[in-house]
Amino acid sequence: MKYRKYLVLLGIGLILVACGPRNDEGKLARLERQRDALNEEIEVLKQEIAQKARPGAKQEKLMNVRISKVEKGRFQHFIQVQGTVESDNNVLIAPQSSGIVKKIHVNAGDKVTKGKLLAELDGSILESSIAEVENGLRLAETIYERQKRLWDKNIGSEIEFLQAKNTKEGLEKRLATLKEQYKLTKIFTPLSGTVDEVLIKEGEMVVAGMGAIRVVQLSNLKIKVGLSEAYISRIKKNDLVHVKIPVIGREFDLRINAVSQVIDSQNRTFQVEMKIPKSETGIKPNMLSVLTINDYTNEEALIVPLNIVQETGQEQFVFVAEQINGEWIARRREVKTGNSYIDRAEISSGLQEGEYVVTFGYQNLADGQKLAVVSGSE
Repeated sequence: MKYRKYLVLLGIGLILVACGPRNDEGKLARLERQRDALNEEIEVLKQEIAQKARPGAKQEKLMNVRISKVEKGRFQHFIQVQGTVESDNNVLIAPQSSGIVKKIHVNAGDKVTKGKLLAELDGSILESSIAEVENGLRLAETIYERQKRLWDKNIGSEIEFLQAKNTKEGLEKRLATLKEQYKLTKIFTPLSGTVDEVLIKEGEMVVAGMGAIRVVQLSNLKIKVGLSEAYISRIKKNDLVHVKIPVIGREFDLRINAVSQVIDSQNRTFQVEMKIPKSETGIKPNMLSVLTINDYTNEEALIVPLNIVQETGQEQFVFVAEQINGEWIARRREVKTGNSYIDRAEISSGLQEGEYVVTFGYQNLADGQKLAVVSGSE
């Protein structure tokens, strides 16, 4: 029988639903609607068969269809991309001088406050130099004080006084320089946070500028993502974004805080950032996030099911049901679509609010064909 073909298609559709990825909600919705459409087709065929079996049935064939009223509504389009959780305060601290690691004062996981000493390098040579200069400075200060007292009493020569003063001041500057150099053997944290990793070991040689200890502050997290330049005119600050972090099973909504106006010449993308509120706990830097961004909204769009829009070459059309003298007639109507999302399409021209479109049974229709509306109309 003819309807067996549709039963086979229904079975294939159900298999595709069972085998498809569970997290692909859009694909699942489309397959479910295809299943519903096949069920409607089966009911239509059953009614046709029953109609033919009845004695005295009309010879003129009426196509059993279901129709839906075209109304204005809110249409939204979304894009889905992957982003990464980042921290503005994620710092890999490096020593400012080279040397042997003498002592490490923290371990991974330790809480630290700004200015805390994390590690120190061997500064024994500088310590010896500082002690030597301090001894020389004490002698220079003694000589200077004596020369100054004599000079104040107009005893002695001016040159001896100036030499003593110059020696003292020279040693003071040298001592200050050595102390600043000695500070460079210490590694301090520039922010409060948590020690994430320690990349150095006691007794090993480190080089100035080489990453040593990472400190992360989890209170200022954000999600950063690169979007195709095609969306740069459609994404704006304060747009709503639905965030899903699969690894911890968290979902929440955020607003876009910053939209870059510069396109990366290498990958043709622009950057979008969203700050994560402190109330969202358990989120860590570098976690993967799935973002669903509303890039287009039309509050008064004419919306039809996407599957009823048919195409022949460059032409798009739907079947409209018109009631003439109490009879429903199919009319082939050329339309133009705007955006589409999952199973809905926005109609930009070709339809008017209040008209009826054929939503089931449209596959085999012809222009001017008489219709029998079954299962009611929407």
